[in-house]
Amino acid sequence: MVLVWEPIADLPQDWSALTDGELGPLLQFWNDQRADLEQSGALAEFNQRLAREWSIETGQIEGVYNLDRGVTETLIERGINADLIPAQPGQKLPELIAAIIQDHADVLEGLFQSVKGERPISKSYIHELHAALLRHQETAAMRDQFGNLFESKLVKGKYKERPNNPKKPDGTMHQYCPPEQVAPEMERLLEMHEDHVKKHVPVEIEAAWLHHRFTQIHPYQDGNGRVARALASLIFVKAGWFPVVVTRDDRLRYMNALETADQGDLRSLVSFFSEVERRTMFRAMKASIISTAGPLC
Repeated sequence: MVLVWEPIADLPQDWSALTDGELGPLLQFWNDQRADLEQSGALAEFNQRLAREWSIETGQIEGVYNLDRGVTETLIERGINADLIPAQPGQKLPELIAAIIQDHADVLEGLFQSVKGERPISKSYIHELHAALLRHQETAAMRDQFGNLFESKLVKGKYKERPNNPKKPDGTMHQYCPPEQVAPEMERLLEMHEDHVKKHVPVEIEAAWLHHRFTQIHPYQDGNGRVARALASLIFVKAGWFPVVVTRDDRLRYMNALETADQGDLRSLVSFFSEVERRTMFRAMKASIISTAGPLC
């Protein structure tokens, strides 16, 4: 069975029905709390840990490396350091894993800088994201004409030149955009996104739409998931929210939501992103309360 690629579709005319609208009032509530939390310094500390979590998990769910929970928690709390990563047979060297995670962290920091500079999402910007996220990745898995896997040199910041249609464990093939159609499809994606910005499409809807349509195109040979999550995070950060932290525990629901979106229904992905942002907000408030409460007497 083949899931045949189709050109990306715009949002439905009744796009407002894709969300319950809860994030709008929640953002106002969060903004009312933010100033006090920033003054205490607790929010800055939480954001630092959140950035490390995002940087680790965005590669973890793609299988770029495999860190157990204990190591992950240590890196979140103590910082990205190769000395904290144990060497394991069949895994990348700790120094390389730390470098890849740091690449992710640098990209996330760059997202915040681009928001401050009001840089729009463009073809060149997305190419830069891809090249930065995969700075320390030299090869990508590809299939030859007989379906055999092999490692090929990865070209960074440039659209794919060969098809990248993966096979699922059940034998189903997911067909992504053919290489010759990638450039015009990406132009359509960016044009639609600009139109959505003008129409003030809610952040959770736009983040879900942009993420899914980008992955539907799958414009690069590898790293598409990481770029998609970076783009979704950028949408939320621009609106005053947090980067989208999709963890290993979220992976099944996340993938199911993407598959539902493949069938033309974005509601599950919109709902998932909304839940991730709500969860992060409440985590930030809880961490800040604990930090400012001080030790119990």
